[in-house]
Amino acid sequence: MIKFDPLGWIEHIVPMPWLHRIIRAAMVSVVLVFLVLRIRQYHDFFSKPLWLAETLLFVVLLIAFTVRRDPVNRSQGFREIIIPLVGSLLPFLMLLTRPNPWIAGNANRLVAVFLCMTISTGITAWSMWVLRHSFSITVEARSLVTRGPFRWVRHPVYLGEVLSAAAVVVWRWSWMNFAVLMLFVIIQLLRSWWEESKLMMAFPDYRFFASRSWWFWQR
Repeated sequence: MIKFDPLGWIEHIVPMPWLHRIIRAAMVSVVLVFLVLRIRQYHDFFSKPLWLAETLLFVVLLIAFTVRRDPVNRSQGFREIIIPLVGSLLPFLMLLTRPNPWIAGNANRLVAVFLCMTISTGITAWSMWVLRHSFSITVEARSLVTRGPFRWVRHPVYLGEVLSAAAVVVWRWSWMNFAVLMLFVIIQLLRSWWEESKLMMAFPDYRFFASRSWWFWQR
């Protein structure tokens, strides 16, 4: 059976270092477009702190894709490439549902939900900043990061993203969004398990770090 490995297939034509540069340039371009769109949406945001947190997240993503190192153990196979990419896009489906009138019709409830989204987005942005040289969407090992929020939580980026997605479900409640949230949580947990397995192979010290940092299981 042929393993799903697009980079490995293309490597016969384009050297791997150049492939990483091309991917980096493509992701920088995509994030830059989203950043410009988010800046233009300033006046559409009811909560300016939330706008600031989400804009900061795009800035951090832009920097991360610019400065990240090449992987020491790159992603290969369907589960390490396609599933994480699908998981990254899932939260955007929640925005297709109308806001919950019980939340949108009450200023205090709306502020409370947006405050939760702002804090969780801030956690994600902070974690991505600390992880910037090792950041990846697919399952890869680049370098071992144990500082910042990683001292307490092994996957603070995923934690922040799940909390933000949960707040969106409250804001835009529907059974479809709840199902999307559950699928998103499952994918994030799977990604974290696969990443830990890869990190333990690449960095022998990771198991010691994992024993001192919280997640939903002990490695």
